Amino acid sequence: MKIGILGAGKMAQMLVPKLVSGGHRVILTNSKGPASLQSLVQTLGPAVSAAEPRQMLTEADLVILATPWEKTPAAVAAAGSWAGKVVIDTTNNRRGPRPADLIDIGGRGSSEVVAEMLPGALVVKSFNYEPIPVFAAGLPAEGDSGAIFLSGDDAQAKAKVAQLIRDMGGEPIDVGSLAEGGRLHGMGGPLSLKMKLLAPKEARALLSTVR
Repeated sequence: MKIGILGAGKMAQMLVPKLVSGGHRVILTNSKGPASLQSLVQTLGPAVSAAEPRQMLTEADLVILATPWEKTPAAVAAAGSWAGKVVIDTTNNRRGPRPADLIDIGGRGSSEVVAEMLPGALVVKSFNYEPIPVFAAGLPAEGDSGAIFLSGDDAQAKAKVAQLIRDMGGEPIDVGSLAEGGRLHGMGGPLSLKMKLLAPKEARALLSTVR
């Protein structure tokens, strides 16, 4: 697939080599324009390019949202219409890792809020529930590890994301809808902050205890 990533920070830079190794092409975009990404693109290799947000959204088969929470509304608005796009939401309503860094969104799940920003998009939540270095170290999996939680409301969109996770060397674990499942593996939820990628059997056992 051609994977678009909105945001070019640590999350994007962690995911790109894994996506490329899975056989995909990547389009990076940010708020500063493609010229600001040329040096990064060159270091990531020929399967990676940079574009304006609207061009990325038009060309991408799937989009990964990897923006800081407070910049997300402006970033998604700049990209245009999201109708029909499969979107992996990796964001969290936080400014940083400390408890004080949590941004109050009225008790709602963060991906529910994001989905409202993307009318018509098929939003799947994933890669959000551990610090970025945990995903970097855990994919591709070594031995019996590499479980990756995901949640969403559209079965076909989740199947597409699940295959992408397999392409990256992980094992997708579907935890349910964007609202209920999203709360389980939202940052601070019972499936989050284990500081490692669980084995698939271990992940399914944990899931059975929190549903």
